Amino acid sequence: MTLDGIRFLPPAGGDETFWRILAAAVGDPTSEKMAKVRATYRDEPGRGRVEANVGGVQVAAAGFRQDQEGVEITHIAVAPGHQNSGYGRALIEAISRAHPSLPIHAETHIGATGFYLRLGFAVEALPSKAGWEPRFRCLRIAGV
Repeated sequence: MTLDGIRFLPPAGGDETFWRILAAAVGDPTSEKMAKVRATYRDEPGRGRVEANVGGVQVAAAGFRQDQEGVEITHIAVAPGHQNSGYGRALIEAISRAHPSLPIHAETHIGATGFYLRLGFAVEALPSKAGWEPRFRCLRIAGV
């Protein structure tokens, strides 16, 4: 199916489909942890959310925040059955177009580094933390 559109959402609220999709990007998404994630988007300044729709159905969700380094992709997920179809890319590009002069960055796990590399991000390993999986910083300079 073809992408119907990208829609920026207010930081608070949103229907359950958005949060169900986004939960895939939250480590150990218990109901308590998801309540904290929702509160973060609702209460912290500079937060935003965006979704991709296909055939009137939400297929991808992302959260971001503007910070001192630019715009951080805090969460991004594509619903099962819709992955590898360009919807995650579409969300990153929409966020990038909405903030054309700011670098875009994210912190992620090894499994997502290929996604960011394909979108023109530079990827570097972060110092390891005891008990954590290896993490990576991804950065794309504005206008790239």
